[in-house]
This record gives sequence, C-alpha cells and structure tokens, in this order.
Amino acid sequence: MHKFFSKPDRTTFLLVGLLCLTVSVQAQVPSLSGLDTYVQKSMKDWGVPGLAVAVVHDDSTILAKGYGVRELGKDAKVDEYTLFAIASNTKAFTASLLAILVEQGRLAWDDRVIDYLRDFQMVDPYVTREITVRDLLTHRSGLPTFGGDHLWIGNSLSRDEIISRIRYLEPTAPFRTRFQYQNLMFLVAGQIIPAITDKTWDEAIRDWIFTPLGMTESNTTIRDLKDKENVAIPHEIVDGKRVPIEYDNLDNSAPAGAINANVVEMTRWMRLNLNRGVYDGRQILSTKRVREMQTIQFPLPVSVFNEETLEQRFAGYGLGWFISDYKGYKVVSHGGGLSGMISLQTLLPDKKLGVIVLTNFAPNHLPRALTYWILDKFLDEPEQDWSRIYLDRRKQAEERREKREHRLREERIKETK
Repeated sequence: MHKFFSKPDRTTFLLVGLLCLTVSVQAQVPSLSGLDTYVQKSMKDWGVPGLAVAVVHDDSTILAKGYGVRELGKDAKVDEYTLFAIASNTKAFTASLLAILVEQGRLAWDDRVIDYLRDFQMVDPYVTREITVRDLLTHRSGLPTFGGDHLWIGNSLSRDEIISRIRYLEPTAPFRTRFQYQNLMFLVAGQIIPAITDKTWDEAIRDWIFTPLGMTESNTTIRDLKDKENVAIPHEIVDGKRVPIEYDNLDNSAPAGAINANVVEMTRWMRLNLNRGVYDGRQILSTKRVREMQTIQFPLPVSVFNEETLEQRFAGYGLGWFISDYKGYKVVSHGGGLSGMISLQTLLPDKKLGVIVLTNFAPNHLPRALTYWILDKFLDEPEQDWSRIYLDRRKQAEERREKREHRLREERIKETK
C-alpha cells in the first residue's frame, strides 16, 4: 500500500532532503582545526618567522591565513593580505602569457626563438637555429642549472643585455637531452612578448592576468613594495643568526621569478588553473592551452624518497609547471626560492584542490610539509608529522655533508698547498 504525500508534506520532504544534501556536501570538506597548532610548532622547529597559507576547494577559498611576524624584532603580524615574493611560481604566469598568444595564433610552442628575437644566440649555432619556445619553457636548453644567474643577481644589466651575453655560456649537456633548471631561458621566453605585442612582460601580466583576476595588490617589481606596509621581509642565517635581509631585485630577469603576491590573490590564480582557464564564469585562458601546460613535456626521474614516502610513480615538467602524482592523484605544482623566501603552490585538478604556502625564511622545507599535511586531510589519509619527516631528511643531509668534508680534510696531503 502506497502513501502519497499531501502538498505541505511533499514540500517538507523536499526541504529536509535539500538540508541533508547541504550537510552531506559540507561534510566532504575536512576539518583543518589542528592546522594552527601544527603550523605554530613547525614554524618554531624550522625557525620560520612568518608564513601565509591558503586552500581552495571546489572553486571556493576555504582557508586564507597568516602566522607569525613579517619581520623578526617587530610586532607586525603576517595575515592573508601580506605580500611575499613568490619567486619561480612566476614561471607559470610567463607560460600562460605565451599560451594566450598561442591561442590567438600569433605564436606556436614549436616556433624557433630566432623568428622573434633575431639577435638571440647560443654558443652552438645549431642550437641557436633550432631552439624553440617549448625548449625555453621546459629547461632542456643544455645550459647548466642556474647557469648565468650571476648576470642578474646584484647586477644592473638590462633584460636585453643579459640575453645578449647568453651566447658566451657553455652548455653542460647536449641540447634536449637533460633537464637543467634555467632561469635565463624563462627571461628569453618573457622577452618574446614585447617582440610580438606592444606590451612589456610586466604590462602583459597586469593586463591579461592580474586585472581579470582582481589581483590588485600583486606586482612584478620590488619597487612597488616601497609604498606598501603589509610586506613580509626575507630572512636568512648570517654569521649563525637569523636576520632580515634585503629583497632580491629581479627587474632584469622578471619573467623567471619577480612576482610579489599575497595568498588571497593567489587563490584566484589557483582557481583559474584548476578550472582549466575559467575564473568566475569568464574564460581567461584557453582550456586546451591550460591542458598543454599541465601535461608532461619532459620526463623526470622519481627519487627513492618520493617513491617510498610519497608513493610517487611519475614525474616531469610541463610548461612552467612540475607534474607528478601523490596517492594516485595527479599533482601540478611549482616551488619558488629567493634570498630569504621559500614558497610552494600545489594543485590536484581531479580533486579541484589547491594549496599555497608562502614563507619569509630560506632555506626551509616547511611549505612542502604543510602542503602534504593538508592534502592528507582532503584525501582521507592517516595524519603524519611531515615537518618531522623533512627535518630528519635535512639532518641526514647535513651529516652526509659533514662526513664528506671530514673525509676531504683527512685525505689532504699535509704540508702541501
């Protein structure tokens, strides 16, 4: 025998059903209630003065918070609006600018660099002739890791002057055979933009990405930090003490790592990339191009630690992004490091989940530890003390380094120069 609901009863039933659905959806967001305690303890263990962390899930920001102080010895606190240098997280922005030009038909990933920068030269004429935009963005030029960075660190050379000196840098690997992380190649990539358009790289970032995303506080030069109060100060160990230091000036290598931003505005960038180029219903980047950038272009080996501890099965570099996996989920990520600043941005597209951590102390692995702590909450994994795991790895690395130095001293032939 069936009992039919009267109209009021049906309405009540529907309301109860909707309420249950709402509770069910909300229950899918894990509790991060233990995060504050874990962050504060880990900051103390690593000696990090201040950090900011943000989490996005299902196209919403569910956490944006600051911890600690902007500068040691001062009371000003870090909050979600505090600006940090995001360093090499800038590289994905540069790749995205080029992706916009690719989508417009004004550029192709496999176009030769010399088709746009006529005076560009490498040591090898063959490489000069054949190197492409894709090569620039995948660190396979053959130049050594960080090779040529002395041209911009503490240097007043212009972007074009630095590029003109690349022809004297000797490669350490054959072209397209080895992944060697290269900042200067991203500088070259960025300078293709003014060669094609009427905009500098900085103007393109502002007009094509910052403005559509409402990233009004983000900028591409430390000159823009002078008039701002809520800015994190970088710190490093100098003569055995943690002290504030000056910001690195990346004006002449900006496409490789010059952006300064806060975690609130970086959540908008993460949402854009998790939504395959769509932000608040607006298509800012082509879905096809975002997919290309988040696809492995150059495979990388998986370390024993990553295989055993992170259950990582593959790794590679896309176009401005590292690609790997964690607990069976694809991971799109990038870190950033400058003097006194370390950051990490991590996206799990299949879970529509993004985490970013910005810190004002270098070196440290705290962003990685906090990221995995948060990911485990969302993936319903057992809680682990990732900070302790990475602290132990640092200790082991220091012990190995001390043993190497001791062995060298012991093997030295005495009374010789």
